Amino acid sequence: EVFKGMARMPTTTLFEAQNPTSLKERGDKSPNCPRLSWLLTTKPVIGAAILMLIEEKKLKFDDRVSKYLPSFDAESTREITVQQLLSHTSGLPMSLILSEDLSKLGGIQATAALGGGHQLKFKPGEGFSYSDQGTDTLTALVEVVSGVPVADFVSKRILDPLGMKDSACVMSKGHPLRARASSKYSGSRGNWRRFWNPADPALFPFFLGSQGLYSTAEDYAKFMQLWLQKGRVGGQQILEPGLAQQALVPSPQTFPSPTALPDLTADYGYLMQLWLKAEGIAKGDLYAFGHSGSDGTYAWVFPKQNAMVFYFTQSRGNTTGLRIEEALGELFFGASQKQESDAPPYAQYLGYYWEGEGDLYRAIIRDGDDLALEILGKAIVPLDYLGEDRWKFRPNPAVVLHFQRAKTGEVTGYKIGEHEEFRFDPSPKLPKAIELAARVAKAHRLDLLNSIGPIRMSGELEMPKIKLKGETVQLWAAPNRYRSDGFMKGQFERLAFDGKQFWTRSSDKPVTEIKGPGAALLRASNALAYFGNWHQHYPKFEVIQRLRKRGRDIYLVRAGDTSAPAPTIYVDDKTGRVIHVDTMTYAEGMGRIGQRVNFGDFRNVSGLLLPHRMQTKLARPFIGPIMITFTKIEVGVKLPEGTFKLND
Repeated sequence: EVFKGMARMPTTTLFEAQNPTSLKERGDKSPNCPRLSWLLTTKPVIGAAILMLIEEKKLKFDDRVSKYLPSFDAESTREITVQQLLSHTSGLPMSLILSEDLSKLGGIQATAALGGGHQLKFKPGEGFSYSDQGTDTLTALVEVVSGVPVADFVSKRILDPLGMKDSACVMSKGHPLRARASSKYSGSRGNWRRFWNPADPALFPFFLGSQGLYSTAEDYAKFMQLWLQKGRVGGQQILEPGLAQQALVPSPQTFPSPTALPDLTADYGYLMQLWLKAEGIAKGDLYAFGHSGSDGTYAWVFPKQNAMVFYFTQSRGNTTGLRIEEALGELFFGASQKQESDAPPYAQYLGYYWEGEGDLYRAIIRDGDDLALEILGKAIVPLDYLGEDRWKFRPNPAVVLHFQRAKTGEVTGYKIGEHEEFRFDPSPKLPKAIELAARVAKAHRLDLLNSIGPIRMSGELEMPKIKLKGETVQLWAAPNRYRSDGFMKGQFERLAFDGKQFWTRSSDKPVTEIKGPGAALLRASNALAYFGNWHQHYPKFEVIQRLRKRGRDIYLVRAGDTSAPAPTIYVDDKTGRVIHVDTMTYAEGMGRIGQRVNFGDFRNVSGLLLPHRMQTKLARPFIGPIMITFTKIEVGVKLPEGTFKLND
């Protein structure tokens, strides 16, 4: 029952670790031989390696990293300690390798050096920020202090003693386990894309302690057993018991992680996730430990139940591990699950909500079969019924939205904890939507495309936070055809719409038609729709509210209703221009995410009023803004047949 409804998601073979038959007995050719998962639960392995060096007195918790890594001997990073890296309290960012070519970076020492002298998110020790960069720095530290390559240290001191014969630090081309490695997928439901398979070159040419280990459920169970047995394996004590227990002590800084385990709160030890009793007499008592990874790998250990659970999906972007946690809550803690069929009719809840006049509105909507909270430019949060007008966030079941009702029974608002929002109807004093649509069409004059022909907009593409630059070319043609080509670091990505169908192509993916929810989202979320004839692109649109910004009135127009997610278009009352849009988009590796697109530097081009600058802010802050500056706009360009369909 736990896995019902997950069949559309790519998963590895699940393998039960209880009383396993040895692989030697079974042979690698056996159809029951487990496949290897690429784990982002690698971090606890690096935590164990650091603790071993501390036990040998080659390191101390309060040692400054700059003592061993010269690149950290800089003003911003000089005071970072080993303990702060272990607990993600160093202030280092999530990752600094997103803009790097790992094959040219050279190795783990160069990876760690990226953080030396980097601007920190906070003063070391004064906050929590989950950091792959911090873990990779510890990985480099293991290598420097031990005097041997880190992959060799991990293999000799951890994998071999534990009998983890089906684990690998680097999946090199000729590695004997490569044929059993699982393919890797990214995306979300209905939009999965394979980005690696065992025939491809290694994703990581060297061992990244933040995410590089390949293993099986059986092997990883052996590693987790080490912590259950307080550092002991068989008759050998490979880690001092006190240090093994110290790894399971929560950090003084809060770990903001979702969990569906009932009455528990997520915390963090030394490169180990912890689940503690949230309230009551046993508050703070350890109920579970383990680790999860954004590539859909999960490990839980329940000491009180003497149980371990492993769930490896190889599907980056999914949150089904939280549904597994809900099932584990029922299994181990007796938490009952409400059925969605028990919920009141969704229509009772649909509508617009805010804190009060001037606050940006939120919406309770239908999202396919789900009731959901739409947070403009941020997220569509599916809700699951708990009973008595209470609905939990599916991405974070610990968060509960409780609808409020008047004495007469109608829904008047909702509360999330102490935060309260009130239901409202758009004011009758707002301009009529049809009038605002006419003003937008008159301001931007995209109707002129019918007479002047297609336009080509060329410019610069930049992602400053991750230090990437490239070029973009966009084509617009009447009545509603468009194409966008992006080029960056020798890679390209293309998107085209021929008026009926969407097509995409990239450096590593052939021409593919986009269908279903992705196509519906793209049809509603493009510049031709925002600046053009709304009647042509949107079956419904409504003026929801007015905001006062910098002495100007800005009208928020919802390009749809509450029956589905919809873009919100911001219109300047003075000029009739569309200045920004809150909507959702699909991004490779992340699935559906929120975004805000800002338009600026409007100029007249043959009667058309077009933005020469666009800034997109995704609801994933580690990527940073995506900047487009158009440097050349051509009108009446002649385009070859098939331009808006793409080809190989």
